[in-house]
Amino acid sequence: MLVNGFLAAITTDYYMKAVGIKIAQISIQQNKADNYVEIRAKSVRESSIFPQINNVYRVKHNGSYQPLTYTRIIHQKNVQDEVTTTYNHNTAQAVMYRNSDKSTLQYSITKNSQDIYSFLAKVISGQVDTGTYPIDANGVSWQANITRYSTEIVDTPLGKYPAVRYEISFQNMTNKKMPYIDMVTFNMLQENNKLNLWVYNRQFAVKATFKKKGISSTWELCNIKK
Repeated sequence: MLVNGFLAAITTDYYMKAVGIKIAQISIQQNKADNYVEIRAKSVRESSIFPQINNVYRVKHNGSYQPLTYTRIIHQKNVQDEVTTTYNHNTAQAVMYRNSDKSTLQYSITKNSQDIYSFLAKVISGQVDTGTYPIDANGVSWQANITRYSTEIVDTPLGKYPAVRYEISFQNMTNKKMPYIDMVTFNMLQENNKLNLWVYNRQFAVKATFKKKGISSTWELCNIKK
C-alpha cells in the first residue's frame, strides 16, 4: 500500500556499534497510514556505553508528526516503568503519567513541540529542513538544531543508497535540568552531542552516527521489512 507515492508501512533494523563491536539492536517502525511510530532498543551485550536494556518507544501523531500520545516501556538494569505523555497542542499543555509511582505531571509546552522520537521520524520523512525545532525533553523545553546537507552515496550491508545527510545537535532552552526517565532519551538529549542521519528517499534512515563526549557509535542498517 502506498501513501502519497511512498510506502505506508516500513520497519528498518540496525546494529548499533561502538569501537567496531555490536552493542545493541535498534528497530524503527513507521506506519504512515496510521500515523504511528515505534522504536525498539535492545542491548546485545552489556557495556559501560550501553548497559542492559530492552526499551520500547511508541508515538501516535497527527499526521504532521506532532505527538498525540508518547509511551515509553522501560526495561533497564535498574529501572522498570511505563511512562505515557498525552499532548494537547491547542492548549499547549501536556500530561505525563508514570506507572511506577502512579504520579501525574501537567506542564506547558512550546508551540509545535515534539518528543525526540516523533522529531526523528519527521526528519526521516523528509519534512525537516535546516533550522531549529522545539523539543519536549521530559517536561523541559529543548531545541533541535539541524543542518540539511546534499545527497551522498552511503554503502551499507544491504547495498548502496543515495541519501540526504542531516546533522543534529540539541540545546536546553532553560536553566532546568532534564529529568531522567530512560537511558536512551537521556543519552541522546545532551548538549554538545552530535547526531548524523542519512535518509533515503524520505522513507528510512540508511545510516546514523552519534558522538557523545568523544565516543562515537554507528547505526548499521541490517534489515528492511516493507
